[in-house]
Amino acid sequence: MDTENLNKTLRAGDYIRYLSLFAVEMSNSGHAGLPLGCADIGVVLFREIMRFNPEDPHWLNRDRFILSAGHGSILLYSLLHCAGFPITIEDLSRFRKLGSKTPGHPERDMALGIETTTGPLGQGIANAIGIALQEKMLEARFNEEDFPLFSYTVYALAGDGCNMEGISQEATSLAGHLGLDNLIVIYDSNDITIDGSTGLCFTDDVGKRYESQGWFVEKTISSDLNDFIEKIKNLKKKKGKPKLLIVKTTIGEGLNKLKGSNKIHGRPAGIEEIAFFIQSSKIRPLFEEKFGKEAVQNTASLMEICKKYITERKYPVESKEDVEFIQESLSKRKKEYEKWKNLFDKYKKNEKDKFEELKKYIEGKIPQTLVDSLLNYREDKADETRNISGRVLNVCAREMPQIIGGSADLAESTKGFINNSNYVERKDFYGRNIHYGVREHAMGGIGNGLALDNLFIPFSSTFLVFSDYMRPAIRLSAIMKLKHLFVFTHDSITVGEDGPTHQPVEHINSLRLIPDLLIFRPANAIEMAFSYLYFLMIHQGPAAIICSRAKISEEVSKIDGDREKLFEDFKKGALIIYETSPGNTPHIILGASGTEVGIALNCARMIEKETNKNVRVLSIPCLELFNKSPEGYKKKLLENDNIPFAFIEASSHRAVNTFYKENILLMDIERFGISGKASEVVAELGLEPDSIYKKIDALYEVKNKRRLSISF
Repeated sequence: MDTENLNKTLRAGDYIRYLSLFAVEMSNSGHAGLPLGCADIGVVLFREIMRFNPEDPHWLNRDRFILSAGHGSILLYSLLHCAGFPITIEDLSRFRKLGSKTPGHPERDMALGIETTTGPLGQGIANAIGIALQEKMLEARFNEEDFPLFSYTVYALAGDGCNMEGISQEATSLAGHLGLDNLIVIYDSNDITIDGSTGLCFTDDVGKRYESQGWFVEKTISSDLNDFIEKIKNLKKKKGKPKLLIVKTTIGEGLNKLKGSNKIHGRPAGIEEIAFFIQSSKIRPLFEEKFGKEAVQNTASLMEICKKYITERKYPVESKEDVEFIQESLSKRKKEYEKWKNLFDKYKKNEKDKFEELKKYIEGKIPQTLVDSLLNYREDKADETRNISGRVLNVCAREMPQIIGGSADLAESTKGFINNSNYVERKDFYGRNIHYGVREHAMGGIGNGLALDNLFIPFSSTFLVFSDYMRPAIRLSAIMKLKHLFVFTHDSITVGEDGPTHQPVEHINSLRLIPDLLIFRPANAIEMAFSYLYFLMIHQGPAAIICSRAKISEEVSKIDGDREKLFEDFKKGALIIYETSPGNTPHIILGASGTEVGIALNCARMIEKETNKNVRVLSIPCLELFNKSPEGYKKKLLENDNIPFAFIEASSHRAVNTFYKENILLMDIERFGISGKASEVVAELGLEPDSIYKKIDALYEVKNKRRLSISF
């Protein structure tokens, strides 16, 4: 970079600092430190390095930028504004305000150039690795020698906190193992955390850590932009390994007393510091031109000017010159874009079969043949629902090539793999299965990255009890409404001998608390097929399918009926699977999910035999859908408050049962499990039919008295 362009870059960097400083000040909330420290390298990335087109933000072969250190969001918004994306100066002034395009942390919005939602530190690194893996897998499927459709690079900006979080260790280890050389992580190494210097708690040699994981590592300083450009361009050329560029930055660059201080990490700089920045920055002439040199020279006067505009939520000045400088390379990028579009058009004509396959990925539609297969899916014998899930997954995978995924070292146990397909390897990314290793959290974050473009439909599989290890990633998938399927097996105390550490008790309902995440706990093969069908065809977001290691009962496995009607009821979350006297009002209603549906049917038989009462049994595979079903449908199934209702589930409903109506008996588990044979554990915890029948009988006798709630 020659001297003229270097000076223009530094001035543009100061303009980004100005936009960021004022936005945080106007909001009286936010993180000014990172944007000030990384403004210059941000300008270089968006102007010199990355390939994108603001007019087509969904361009398949665009370079991706992930701000893993999501608290520095105003840096991203300011860069996108200057780079030509539809974020206006008014949007910046509404930073962190209700309904704005510029929330406190980046929220996925492809039209604005925001690739993913970040904030919880380290998640962005895992997402970036997922996006890089996506490129490798697309390249293996669709690129030809004369048609390099996919060749994008993923850039992630991460901070000290990202590299402290465990998810980064998990994810970068896998990235190194796979040799994802289309990934460059830029490490904003400013040695500051909220509490103070990183020396208080973090003295790792991060570079050596990454090198040990199989990464190329380079170091530079933010004040030497030419070296930064040279290093990042050289890294981009290297093959065979992912890359880490460690950039020594100064938090709060451009400020006076707060420069290099932890006090600027997560707070506004204040009017005095802003005035100092303006007076010493390269955008000072903008203020002098508008307000006069004397007003800018006089600190008190300048502070009054700044205070006035901040109060009015307006920027004092705008710089067309700096915006045009940042956008200078857009014409070059548009030529690259048009060249790619021409290549794509030729690809359609010359690689018709592959193009038709790619269309399936882009459109994401479920084939009607698969809809029919799932609607009419049947199995002849009782089995563990984890095995049924594995077979249904493969029915789906045969017709939807974009379904991919893996397990955290438990594929044989969870049945989370696609038959007749290889595992992804460093030298072969054509496979559809992923060995995540014992890295649940990374699996969730990488899976989210694979789902971001809506090209692949990833599944991530492990034991239900280990969903705790990946909960932040599950939560983010729900926030972003990603098409990410979680398959959790070994769903209850029937895990048996493994004991309380491996027997999930609180997990099902803790997952149900996550908005926009559907939890399916199928009772048989039909409900399993319906769960996959609902996820693929209807639900716009993630879902978890909860599977058992225990076999379902023969009676439950043989439940059947009009499939269209059954699916219509399934879509409402619950369905009647048995009635003593169909069409008549029952004396008691039993409900259950998963393997407990068999227990409910056994109890129904005992009630009929012992009391001669009419019983209705409901399977409730998805409580979230049932809660949202029409009131008329709920009334049809549950009748009225005078009819006792017993809900059976090997899961803790702690706290929520406080608000259950007086006719409800909850038979759940509110203690941790124990080690022993599954049948012995079930009996010890009171979840076998005899125990449940006695409690149901007691409820019937006291149904007009105070609500009876029983826990085990």
